[in-house]
Amino acid sequence: MLDATARSDSGLVRKRNEDAFRLLPDAGIVVLADGMGGHRAGEVASEMAVQKISDALVAQLHQSGGSTAQGGVRQAVELANQAIFDLSEQSIAYRGMGTTVVAGLFIQNRLFYAHVGDSRLYLLRRGRLITLTRDHTLLQSLVDQGIFRTQREARAAGISSSKLIRGVGLGARVDVDSAEIELEPGDIYLFCSDGLTNMVTDGMIGAVIQESLPDLPRAADLLLELALKQGGTDNISLVLARPEIPVLG
Repeated sequence: MLDATARSDSGLVRKRNEDAFRLLPDAGIVVLADGMGGHRAGEVASEMAVQKISDALVAQLHQSGGSTAQGGVRQAVELANQAIFDLSEQSIAYRGMGTTVVAGLFIQNRLFYAHVGDSRLYLLRRGRLITLTRDHTLLQSLVDQGIFRTQREARAAGISSSKLIRGVGLGARVDVDSAEIELEPGDIYLFCSDGLTNMVTDGMIGAVIQESLPDLPRAADLLLELALKQGGTDNISLVLARPEIPVLG
């Protein structure tokens, strides 16, 4: 169902890569997570998230005969949240661990997606890059409340762009944003961690993908290379996906 490619790199500063992803093109599943926590706990949280979510979505597809809905992706994230939180409560080494998540399920002519945190989902459609998710960060919240007019203004006032107000595994329950979108021929979807978006502007991301088409692996390589050249201060992970839209009727 998907023509897709993925890249993940620890970057130039971090010793470990706490990002994780699952890409199951035949099932139309993409899950990407950016972990956080103490010694190796971030790696555990992100790996658990992508495994639990992808397994839950595969099970749903088998049980439903290939049809599911937006709520199914949200429920998969909620299941992962419970599993990560339970483990963190059982082990001091994992106490307080969590992760961001962005997950998508491509079925027929629709994409069902859900996210928590500041990992993002973008759509490149007819040459225009569209952000489909909204960061769950203190910075974005202050902008939404009108305290600052722009993210740039908030950062200039000393507000960190990495301070999360939601994360998977941080509590027994999690508020998951979910939505769906109808696919169009030529759509390109980008799932990525903030290691990319903190280094590369949306304008640059859109230009790189557009100029690389139809070669998705080249676009992925260039995006990773650009993030590293801009400093590579965090782990960098991305998945580029082009859905194969079936002819219905």
